[in-house]
Amino acid sequence: MAERVERLPPQNIEAEEAVLGAILIDPDAIIRIATFLQPEDFYREKHGWIFEAALHLHDRREPIDFLTICDELERRGQLSEVGGPAFITSLINAVPTAIHVEHYARIVERTATRRRLIEAAGKIAALAYQEADDVEEVVDRAEEILFGVSERRVSRELVPIRQVLSEYY
Repeated sequence: MAERVERLPPQNIEAEEAVLGAILIDPDAIIRIATFLQPEDFYREKHGWIFEAALHLHDRREPIDFLTICDELERRGQLSEVGGPAFITSLINAVPTAIHVEHYARIVERTATRRRLIEAAGKIAALAYQEADDVEEVVDRAEEILFGVSERRVSRELVPIRQVLSEYY
């Protein structure tokens, strides 16, 4: 019998922290990544919360910095859960420059896509094990599941014109 090896889902915690640190030292960095990176792309939930808080501040046209992020997280009841102000400070101190934020964000996006593919594969495997009478129906459902992963990637690249205009005007 084959030995079952437990694996951690694809992730890159350093890239996640680099994205967040870059946003905190250069508030304009979020403009370069908001079109393709989403809070749910972060492996660590607390990182997603911080990114979501930054997006929310950006949408309200408020500055993104240590104080405003801490305030937004406190307002949401998440500041202590993410590690408090000390953790936010550690994100700032871990990144010397925001110039590579897009590269870091693409790493986060890539690992999130891999996690979604693994999840889809599990769902497809479960479908295949079911004793369904109509195999074509199972194949169609499997295609839908896989298409959902690829569609998500493509749809995130498309941005409503209103969003683009609001960033510049």
